[in-house]
Amino acid sequence: MKHFQTVLFDLDGTLIDHFDVIFRCYEFALGKLQCDIPSRELLRGTVGGSMEVTMTHFVDGQDHAEAVRLFREHFAEIYLEDITVHPGGEWILQGLRREGKKLAIFTNKQGESSRGITRHLELDRWLDGVFGALDTPHHKPAAAFSRYALDQLGARPEEACLIGDSTFDIQAAHNGGFPCHCVTTGTHSREELAGAGADGIYPDLYELGRDLFRLPARRTSIETC
Repeated sequence: MKHFQTVLFDLDGTLIDHFDVIFRCYEFALGKLQCDIPSRELLRGTVGGSMEVTMTHFVDGQDHAEAVRLFREHFAEIYLEDITVHPGGEWILQGLRREGKKLAIFTNKQGESSRGITRHLELDRWLDGVFGALDTPHHKPAAAFSRYALDQLGARPEEACLIGDSTFDIQAAHNGGFPCHCVTTGTHSREELAGAGADGIYPDLYELGRDLFRLPARRTSIETC
């Protein structure tokens, strides 16, 4: 839609699938502390907020800080492994860039590693910024984090939207004064996203790009440029 001049994208579950690495890091940290390791299904239902908050579901007290440290240590070693871009990821970024939109990553994954991932996947060529955890004291869904991202881009909330996959994304966008349109490729179901007040729900980025932004249908060459 023409009035969206700035489009923020969540990273995990929206643009990329990084869950195998995330699960391995929880497995490593909790295993080192001899804590119960959640199933993949249970963990998938709890991620989306900050890692520190997710970790409280599985460990507390003094062990929490150590589990966070162990997670980060292992993540730094393996974070560029086993990453895939969700279908339509390159297509929607390139299409929106061609229309002159400001584009940025807005994630609860650490900002430094998120920038490394976007460089590794060569998504950074279409981005104006990458904003993540530890870039500020804030995380989604705090309104201050949403304002920070827009301020860095020189953008106004009335001309912005967020593309995400979780209830945290919806809350962060609405707290910041702009809409959130979601895909069901991540951690939350259509029913959960609808219940949280998503402004639009789509099965994938292709349908979202066509319906919300009126991008032309996928061409074979567009994701290889």
